[in-house]
Amino acid sequence: MTVKRFRYISSLIISTLSINSAMALPIDWSGVFGADTHMINNTCKTGDTVVKDLTNRSGTEGITGDCAANFQTYVFKMNPQIIVNDGVTLKGEFSTGHIRGGFAGDNSANNQDGSGNNSYFFTTPAQRSTLNINQMYMELYADTALVKIGRMSKHYGLGIVFDNGSDPWDRFLTMYDGIDAEMKVGNFSLTPYWAKISSYNNSATGGSVGSKPNGSWDVSESGVTVKYDNKNKDLIVSLLYAKRSSEPKNTFYHADTGNSTPPSNTRGGTKITIIEPYISKKWNKFKIAAEGSLQSGDYGNVYQDGTGKSKLSSSAYILDARYELNPKWDLGFMGGQVSGDKGATNKFEAAYLHPNFQVAELMFRYNYAAFSEGGRSIFDSSVMNTRFYKIHGNYKTDKWTWKSALIMASALETAQAGSKAYHHEENYRFNSTQKQSNNLGFELDFGFDYRWNPNVTISGYYGYWKVGDYYAFTNTANTLSLKNVHGGGLRATLEF
Repeated sequence: MTVKRFRYISSLIISTLSINSAMALPIDWSGVFGADTHMINNTCKTGDTVVKDLTNRSGTEGITGDCAANFQTYVFKMNPQIIVNDGVTLKGEFSTGHIRGGFAGDNSANNQDGSGNNSYFFTTPAQRSTLNINQMYMELYADTALVKIGRMSKHYGLGIVFDNGSDPWDRFLTMYDGIDAEMKVGNFSLTPYWAKISSYNNSATGGSVGSKPNGSWDVSESGVTVKYDNKNKDLIVSLLYAKRSSEPKNTFYHADTGNSTPPSNTRGGTKITIIEPYISKKWNKFKIAAEGSLQSGDYGNVYQDGTGKSKLSSSAYILDARYELNPKWDLGFMGGQVSGDKGATNKFEAAYLHPNFQVAELMFRYNYAAFSEGGRSIFDSSVMNTRFYKIHGNYKTDKWTWKSALIMASALETAQAGSKAYHHEENYRFNSTQKQSNNLGFELDFGFDYRWNPNVTISGYYGYWKVGDYYAFTNTANTLSLKNVHGGGLRATLEF
């Protein structure tokens, strides 16, 4: 064997071994793909012609435009997990489109744009759907703690404020860039964390767009969770304490400038304290869970009407109880109170729950103004300013689950004649000349899940919302004639 040939064979063997070594890290993939279709009638909640002037902030409740919604969406999430060694695992989440998916038909363009009718059947991707890195973090296993570093999601309790978006159709998630360390001793655990929420300036008048390293645009949060988890007694008791602050130049938080005096495009600095107790207990077939959220602190110039900075003092309380009658039937009750803002003082008192936390198929679930007026996403809607009650039941077989629910709700804070009021759906304060009803209405929901196979579920629902007189308010002597909202949908979900 010549020296030249020996060197060639040696190089080939070394290269092969190197490739095998590089590919030795085990990678597990899991994820979700789903597609759905919805038809919702009377999204305007009225057939009357409504004149809305957001500049003058009249408080008008009605919505005009195309009041029949017909839309299809998809979700796509990929979750890689790379086991680097016994002490380190890399985890992540990738998705496409906006908020983990998008609308069917929103990523196509005419390939021969402007060339006439002969291009009718030629389309090509419009390149508006991007690959998003929602999470990417390392888990470090130590004798004393499990440490997470990177971009990660956070969940707490029932998910009324902090929700990790783990449900296949959750479109939002509480995302942190930071570090947390879970330390366990027996049934007790202590998890301190720190995270950067935002360091981005998206103001056209505040300089070039982009992240700012000098800290004037930062939003950060630090906190700790104390938890007692006794699996033998099916008991969980925990408390979350967190402080979130934003620097004066940050535009992460909404600031409506439609009627600002003087004009402003930022809220200014904020310093918020969040305290959340949570308890969960199970007795054989009965389980109960309760969570509260208490939020207080400096809230910045939230009203944007010349009144200056405000204090935050809001709260939310949720109770969830379930009872399994037998292997086929289970019943449940959920009740809650989410504070609203009176509008008459400079103390902001409204709480907005996480958009993933919903109690009905139609009520609270959509931002109905966005169906006809654009702006925010139709899914960007929260349970807010309400006291609600929900009774629900499920019937299960091997492949089928049939679901039904009754939801009743009323508003805690409404407009009163001769004082200021707050428009919770569109986020502004206005002078009220009329009294507003607190009746949000009631809703009946029916649905099913069919387990096609272990990985595929076909689901459907129908909802009927008897719209309450709260939505007839126009801030004039003439109220709106209301129309009830109803609709349904189908979806197919693939989990792998």
